[in-house]
Amino acid sequence: MFVFLDNCRTTKLDEKVLDDMKIYFFEKFQRPDGIYLSAQEVHEEVSQAQEYFAKTINAQPEEIVFTSGATEANNMAIFGVARRLKEKGNHIIVSAIEHGSVMSIAKRLQKEGFEVDFLPVDSEGIIKLDELEKLIKPTTILVSVISVAHFVGSLEPLKEISEILKKSNHKIYFHTDAAERYAKLPIDVEDFGIDLMSVSGHKFHGPKGIGFLYVRKNTPFEPLIFGASSFDKRRPGGENVPGIMGMRKAAEIAFDKMEENIKKFTGLRDYMINRIEKEIPDVTLNGARGEKRTPYNVNFSFKYIEGEAISLALSMEGVEVATGSACASENLQPNYAILAIGGDHARAHGSIRFTFGFNNTKEEIDYTVDKLKEVVERLRSMSPIKSDDDLEKYMGSGEELHKHEEVDSNA
Repeated sequence: MFVFLDNCRTTKLDEKVLDDMKIYFFEKFQRPDGIYLSAQEVHEEVSQAQEYFAKTINAQPEEIVFTSGATEANNMAIFGVARRLKEKGNHIIVSAIEHGSVMSIAKRLQKEGFEVDFLPVDSEGIIKLDELEKLIKPTTILVSVISVAHFVGSLEPLKEISEILKKSNHKIYFHTDAAERYAKLPIDVEDFGIDLMSVSGHKFHGPKGIGFLYVRKNTPFEPLIFGASSFDKRRPGGENVPGIMGMRKAAEIAFDKMEENIKKFTGLRDYMINRIEKEIPDVTLNGARGEKRTPYNVNFSFKYIEGEAISLALSMEGVEVATGSACASENLQPNYAILAIGGDHARAHGSIRFTFGFNNTKEEIDYTVDKLKEVVERLRSMSPIKSDDDLEKYMGSGEELHKHEEVDSNA
């Protein structure tokens, strides 16, 4: 059996989506900025897609900007507002568990002279609202908090964040990376008070290389790239029309089954958590439980062994999962999200993330847990660390711990 449980990284394209996209490769292949009739027909359909996406988040069509995905959208949103408003303020707040793209942007802004504070989270991976209030300054211009903690699966209190920002005596713009929430859980930009929001199509069985950025009307915004006239001057260049239409189809399928999927995967999530906690000793659930956790994420740390080794061993059994950060699992650095929730290096290195796509089944979850039990037992029997005392000894020596990592990663 093959089981893919790294759907937070990407998802399998729905065949219905591909069918819709083919039309825009071979028949309606024109760019929407042409003046001839066939191009104007494409323009109308792209505009209708813009209207559709706006409707799904309670926005206006002109507030939707198509991008290559959430990473580009994050760059457009944060750089766009920060650089435009630098003369009014240079202070930005981002959460300590942002996706790597936002973390990279924050580091770049620091080099450009911006002051960046990293908002701490609690032991469940949920941002501390009282700390947010303390961090706000007269120079604060932007706050960026991810909608769903992409590694540990906790749902962030978006509405509460916006309410705090509204209390400030000056406008503070609110951005959220919603790549792991859009089309999976409801999100209303008006109700939540969101000014900018990033979305990626390949996170809900749409095509790769397409996404959108929501930019609230009248939000100060400086484009990242410049070019000739196009469908949207905020993001010039030839539009990925097949991608746009494929993303729309994927969203239509997802929203049509949203309630059904939420119920199904909440059950599968809790079923998997219960099985692992009952059947595998020395494990720690990372992130929140119940309603504070997305239905699509299960994350555990396994004592005395490396997550890299678990991932490789599971892969040999046909189960593919993530360890460490979704975009940095190739290195042995401790996962920053686990450290942010109070975990130590051993807990971070021993973490595994299982994330569901719309097609995963209970049979696949059972197969995964059965194989996981075998893998954990086998790796622990090979590990030089058998107890907390052994772990403390190894943690006390960076050189010895690194050797341990190499051994486990090659197991």
